[in-house]
Formats: sequence, C-alpha cells, structure tokens
Amino acid sequence: MTIKAVIFDMGGVLLPAPMHYWKTVESAHNLRSGSVVETILSKDFYSHFKLFEIGQLTSEDLDPLFTHIYNFQNNRVGDVLPIFAEISGQIAHSTLLPEMVELVKSLHLAGYRTILITNNFYTDRARLLPTVPPQVGLLFDDVLESCRLGLRKPETKIYELALERNKLQPSECVFLDDLGPNLKPARAMGITTIKVVNSQQAIQELGNILKLDFSFPPETRDCIPREILPVEKVNEIITRRTSTDNRITAIRKFRHGQSNPTYYIRTIKGSQYVLRKKPSGNLLPKAHQVDREFKIMNGLQGLVPLPKTILYDEKTLDTPFYLMEYQKGRIFLNPSLPELTPHERRKVYEEALKTLATIHSVDYEKVGLKDFGRSDGYMSRNLKRWSDSYQMSKTEEIPEMEKLEAYLKENLPKSGKSTIVHGDFRVDNLILEENGIRVKGVLDWELSTIGDPLSDLATFLFVYYVPNRLKLLPGIGDHSESDLHRMGIPTIKECLELYAKYTNTPVVDPEVWTYYMAFVVFRFASIVQGVYMRSKLKNASSTEASMLGPLVRKLAAEGNQMISKLHVSKSYGKLTIIPSGMSSNAQKYYEIVRDIVHNDVIPLELELMEYYEEGENRWTIPHPKIEKLKEKAKTLGAWNLFISEHIDPDQKYGKGLTNVEYAHICELMGRSIFAPEVFNCQAPDTGNMEVLIKYGTEEQKEKWLVPLLNGEIKSCFAMTEPDVASSDATNIQGSIVRVGDEYIINARKWFISNASHPKCRICVFMGQVAGPKKSRIFQQSMILVPMQTEGVKIVRNTHVFGSQDAPGAHPEITFTNVRVPVENMLLGEGRGFEIAQGRLGPGRIHHAMRLIGHAERAIDVMKDRLMTRVAFGRKLVQFDSLRKELALSRCEVEQARLLVLKAAHMIDTVGPKEAKSEIAMIKVVAPNMAINVIDRAMQQQGARGLTPFTPLASFYVWARSLRVADGPDAVHLETIAKIELKSRL
Repeated sequence: MTIKAVIFDMGGVLLPAPMHYWKTVESAHNLRSGSVVETILSKDFYSHFKLFEIGQLTSEDLDPLFTHIYNFQNNRVGDVLPIFAEISGQIAHSTLLPEMVELVKSLHLAGYRTILITNNFYTDRARLLPTVPPQVGLLFDDVLESCRLGLRKPETKIYELALERNKLQPSECVFLDDLGPNLKPARAMGITTIKVVNSQQAIQELGNILKLDFSFPPETRDCIPREILPVEKVNEIITRRTSTDNRITAIRKFRHGQSNPTYYIRTIKGSQYVLRKKPSGNLLPKAHQVDREFKIMNGLQGLVPLPKTILYDEKTLDTPFYLMEYQKGRIFLNPSLPELTPHERRKVYEEALKTLATIHSVDYEKVGLKDFGRSDGYMSRNLKRWSDSYQMSKTEEIPEMEKLEAYLKENLPKSGKSTIVHGDFRVDNLILEENGIRVKGVLDWELSTIGDPLSDLATFLFVYYVPNRLKLLPGIGDHSESDLHRMGIPTIKECLELYAKYTNTPVVDPEVWTYYMAFVVFRFASIVQGVYMRSKLKNASSTEASMLGPLVRKLAAEGNQMISKLHVSKSYGKLTIIPSGMSSNAQKYYEIVRDIVHNDVIPLELELMEYYEEGENRWTIPHPKIEKLKEKAKTLGAWNLFISEHIDPDQKYGKGLTNVEYAHICELMGRSIFAPEVFNCQAPDTGNMEVLIKYGTEEQKEKWLVPLLNGEIKSCFAMTEPDVASSDATNIQGSIVRVGDEYIINARKWFISNASHPKCRICVFMGQVAGPKKSRIFQQSMILVPMQTEGVKIVRNTHVFGSQDAPGAHPEITFTNVRVPVENMLLGEGRGFEIAQGRLGPGRIHHAMRLIGHAERAIDVMKDRLMTRVAFGRKLVQFDSLRKELALSRCEVEQARLLVLKAAHMIDTVGPKEAKSEIAMIKVVAPNMAINVIDRAMQQQGARGLTPFTPLASFYVWARSLRVADGPDAVHLETIAKIELKSRL
C-alpha cells in the first residue's frame, strides 16, 4: 500500500536524546557515569517516571523524588538534582535539528502527512509552560503528547489513536524512533519502522522507503509533464560553460513563484544552478521580461546581495531564459516568519530594509544602467502599465478596481527622486543565511527599472494590509500593533522610520504614504488578475492560480478602504481617538514609553512589589533599577510628558503634547503602577509642578520647580484633614497666620501622598489665612512649605487596604508653629480654591487614563487566564458566562476611553472651565469602570488574583482609592446634574 504519512519521535530524532544532557549533569555534580539512567530505569523509580510521562507528575514533583531515590541508591547527600526540570524548562527555547526540520518540510511539500508522537512531560504544576518546541506546531499535521493524552509509547493505544485521528492504515505509515521498545509494537501493527541512530542514516533510510531524494532543496519538486525542459539542450549549455563531463543529473521545478517558471539544476559534479525563463504560450505585451531581469542582476553584481549570473539565452528553449548559480539559504514564504523567534523576526525586517536602502543608493548611471528606464514620470507610467494589464486580463467587471484606478489617476504624486527600483521587493524574494539573518541574495528582478523608491517600500509593506488568512497571498494585516510588538515584527511606522534612517531621508508623509499603498494594492490586484487569466488559458506557472479570482475584488476593496480611512481622519478634526492619529512628535514618545513599560517595567513588577512591601530599605533608598530606568527615559527624552501645551505653550518645560496626546501615552503608563515615575509623570508631583508652572513666581520656580522637573526631589499636597469633610474644599481648617514677614502654620493633615518619600522636599499646603474673608470660595490659600522646616512631623504612615505604600506612603502629618516666609504664598491670599480648580483639570485626565491602562492590562490577564486555565474538564474560555464578562469589559473600557479623550480634547480647545462637566464625568466613570473590569479579572483568577503575582490587587486598590482621593462620586454627580439642568433650562 502507498505510504501516506511519516510519524516522528521527538527526543533522539528531532532533538538530541536526553541522555546527552544527563551526562553533563553527572559531570557537573561529580556523579558516577551512567548512574542517572540506572536510577531512572530502576524498579524503585521507573513507575514514577511512567506517571511523569502521562502527565500525572511534573518536573517540579519528580526532581526531588528522583534525587531522594538516587541518593539512597548511591549513598549520596546533596541538593536536588536538575534531572528533568532543566530539560523541560528549555523546551520553549529549543530548536529542532536543522536537517530534520528540512526533512519534515520536504515531506510536507511532497504531500505526506507528518505526525509527531512524543513521550514528554509537564514542567510546572500549573501545566501552563510549553511542552514542545515552538516549531512543532508549524511543522506537523498532528501532534500526540503523552503528558496530555495520558498515553505513552510503547502502549499500542497511542499508535492506534494516531492512525484513527489521521484516518490512516498501519501500512500507510513510516515511524522513526531511536528506541527499539517503542518501535516493536508499531512494527507488530504493520507500520514500517526506522530505528534512528543519527540524522543522516534516518534520512537515507526514509528516502529509500519513499523513493525520494532528500538531498534536493525542499522548495523544489518534480516537474509535471508540461513543465519538463529538454534536458539535452540545457545540458549542452552547461557543459559548454563548465566542462564536457559536468552533465545534468536532475532538473526540478521551484514550488515558489506565480510568474516566471524557475528550475533547479544539479550536475554530476555537484554544481547547482537556477534557470529562470519566460512562461510558454500567449503572454501579455511587456510581461515576463527576463532579459531585463538578467541585465540588472548582472549590473549589480558586488553592489547588492545577489546570486552570481552566468548567461542569458533566447534561442535554446522555446522562450528566453537566464542561468545563475544556486544560492543555498533560507527563504521565508510567510511574512509572519513563524519559524523564527521575535528577536530574529525583527532582524529579518531590519536587514530587508537595509538591503532595500542599499538598492536605492546605487548610482545607476555609474553601473551602466542609465538606459534601464526613464528617470521621470515613473508613477504615471507604472499606473498606466498596470491599468492596461488589468484591462487586458480581466475576466469580469469589478467596480472596486475601477474606483481605485480613478482615485490613483486623479491623485498622482509629483515626480521625486529616481533610483533603481526592484519592483517586487518582498520578504519571500530574499535568501537569508542558513544559520544567520544576513541577506545573501535578492531574487525576482522581473519588474525592476528606474523609478520612485517609495513604490518599492510600499511593495515591501504591502503584507501589513493583507489578511493573515489568505493562503495564496499570506499577510500580517489582521495583527494589531500590540500583536506585532509581541511577535517582534516592526510596525508600519517603525519600518518607515527605519527606511528613513537607512536612506538618510525624511519619514514619508502619511497622506503620501496612503497613495503609494493604494497604488501597490492596485498593482498586486492587477498581477493576481493576470495570473488568474493565465490559469484559464492553461499556462499559469502555479497549480493554485485558478483559485485567485476572488482575491482581486478583495484587494481592490482594501485599497479603497485605505483611502476612505484617510478621508475620515481628515474630517474628524483634532480629536485623536487612536494613537496612530497623533502627531509624529507624540508618536515618537508613545513608542518609547510603550517599549520601556512592556520590556523594562512590567518584567520588574514582582521584584518591586516585594521590595516596597518588605524590603528593609524601602523607606530610605528608592529601588536602584527604577532609578536606572528613569535615566534611560530621560536620555530618550520621554520625561515630563504630562506638561501640555495648554499650560506651557512655549514648550519651556514640556514636550508640547496636547492633553489628548498625553492621554494616550498615560494609558500606557497605567499598565503598571510603577511606570509613571519612570517618566517623571507620577502624582502628586505632576499636579504640583503644574501649579508652580501656572502660578509660581520665578523665584519659586527656580527653587522648587526646576529640581522637581529634573527628578531630583519629590513633593506632596496637604489638603485633607481628619476633622472635617475635606471633599468640600471650603471646609479646610488648616491655620495660616501672618506675623511680620512670615506665616505661622498649625494644622493636622492626613493621607498626604508621597510625604514619606526620602526625596520629598516641598509641600503644597492648603489652609485658611486668619482674618476677614470675601466669601467662602476666597477663604482658602495655598503656600509652599519645605518638608525640613521645624514643626513638620510625620505622625504615622497610614495603611491603605493593608499596605503602607512605601516609599511615598499616605501619612498623617502635624504642622506645629511651622514658620515660612511670606514669599512662599502661591498667587496670593485667598486664591487657594482657584488654584485647586486649575490643578484638578489635566490631573484628572492623567488619573483616568491610567485607570484605562489598568483595565486594559486586567483584560490581558483575563484573556490569558481564559485561554490557559482548565476547570470541570473545560478551558475557562468555553464557559459562556466568562466570555460575556470579557466582552462586557471591552465595551466598558472603550466607552470610558472615549469619554476621557473628549474631556482631554475640551481642555485643549476650550479650557478646563468649559470642560468641568466632562472632567466630573470621568472622575465617576473611569474608577467605577476599572473596578468592575479588575474585579472580574480577579474573580477569574481566584485566590491568585488577590496576591502580588498579578497586578490586579494593586490596580484594584488604586482604582477604589481614587473614588475617594478624587472626591466622592456624589459630589461629582451633583456637579454634573447642576450643569446639565442649567444647560437645559
């Protein structure tokens, strides 16, 4: 019976056998050689090992048990031996043997099913860590893991299950394993088996069974009858160029490519070549110009990474062709690069953009390519070319294409710089090193000419607009920016910035960029239409070309949608509801903040939490790693971002961001309670700095504002008093008495956030100056009180939700005959209420957007829990009630964000006074929304959600505290009601 599937073991076949690792353990711990395997196979331990392989024990359980038995058997005394935890812990970072990866790919491409049956195990008791390397899911059609199935080799049931799941008969399978006992039952069932001694032996035996030669590149296949080349004619050319005895032994077709047929050739001496020719049959005029392809590749030898060209010929075959050397390397067909790590993915995109910049930097006149194309009118000519191509190849009327074409004709950009353009520069047209990321060769120069370099850049980034799900034209368009960051792939914005850096040119304007992207979409749609038409004429290079018809309409619709989005963004005015709509200045800081928060701050959270809750120096020494991150942020310019142009129009102190722009950035900071301080954007310092910027004298600014802006000192705001309802600011009783050139202050304040910080040097004190008052709203004053002044005493650090919140805390403070100079008064006596109202505007935006960040992070935690936790035999994500909680949380976050952005927009455009109602609304909406979302996430976590092992508990404390710290809901609702009634009557 015909073989249909190949089954692999993992350890000893795809990965080195664990015995190699155990030998290193024996050496490192001075154990007797071979003693580890002896204990594993001993009757005292082996029954536990079998439970381990079927998932009933984990590495955390087994290493201590193994050590106990090993020590008993070998008279050893010592710590736990890392026999299993180390192996399983490395699984997530393990790379399969390269030659076996190529074998599996070759089998898959040759039409065989690939199946993995592995005896593996869980690392952690939660059973959440990976149990197979990341490549496995990409390579195999089916994976059977003993720890997940509760079945292990050599039990017959696991083989039967593999056959049943894949609808196979035993005689249709070949099984590779390095252990004879595992092969024996499979062989008894009728499965062909191979005992793996080493990779090359196994590959050779499998090739003999399947009658396949795995020495060929996996991206090639046998030619079907209509693709076969006249071997003698090709042989004559090669022997003439090399030697008479260097005859061809094989000609195969490359699977990759939709346009020009491309062949792999190997000779008896081991020489390898690539032959690329025009398709046979009727072709569109000026299409498939392999002569131009050969000419430019020949001209760029030594300047651009390229295979070595050999000859061009128009007579030997039925169509013109050229010959070049075969370059061994890696070609990645999927732009998401699933085979690589996040770091490697980013390097691929960076190297690709560097290579593109190299192409565009070549002086085409100096290399003899002056006549390779006109230097003007490239976009106009190119648009006409693809319009004509589409019209000649269309098989039906597609209104979306007509609409897109009309827009492109009406909005042609002015001719700019002319360079060599590749014409089809994509990741899948690059050859990368076998064991590195450097670009070795650039392929497919058929469309190259002299033209506009931005069209090349747009072609490269076209995949960002193509849905992931299109098999024939894979893209990464369904991934959000967060997804791309997690994957390691740079965003469109980052790619544009990298290209600008590598070419030393300005970053392309967004409106101009939209045109180029729409053009590339139109071009690709035209190409797809041409390939589809050729499939109808039975002369398409790809066997899948007949499936491309519907894709033309989809691509055109995507191009029109890009244009619509551009027009919509123009018509919405200044309110920027998504970060990508911000100014380039704001986007720069947004990216810096996002990178630091996600890559530096969040990984530190648990360490910081432990330090500030239990560390012996928590009240006196700020955590050194946070201090280093502050230096990093400061160096990158992401510092004092909260100072909006509204209060600092001359950008004397801040970065010139609007409140809306900072709101988006502040949301990022809200993803960790420790993040705001890294950027010097922490409360209450932000509010106090705004007070000094708006109301401070030059002397006050020099003495207190400058060190606050530099992050050299901290501050606090003393308003709340235990003796009165401090939510009504007119109740504040703190006594301020003028005596000569001084004020004498007496008061008891509490919940004075940040006052216990070792760097807290200045207090903004709110109280009443003794004497007659104009009215209730003019009885309060604000004055600067240095914290080292005699009479200032921290009585205690008040616990909030059981925590003292070091190092700043929320202490109770007494002011006893505290004497400060009259110059410390802010704005003037009786102006405190006015200052307080000015202070509470933008600051509330900051709190609210940080709460949005809290809620977004809570949703992330919620999703992770739903996708990984199992209860009552099902993953949590399968419970309808929990899915609804997730959906409701998303709705609430989006609603709250829009309200906060509206409030920020109003502060920017009409000022805090006119935004009074919106500010009051967000004080109510944002904390309550965050509490609801965080509470759901905590409930789904169970007891873990109440601990520092997630950020949820700290988020909950902050969200709930803000319903008091920002004033009670009742006060804000009353404000909203008064304004609402006034506006309607």
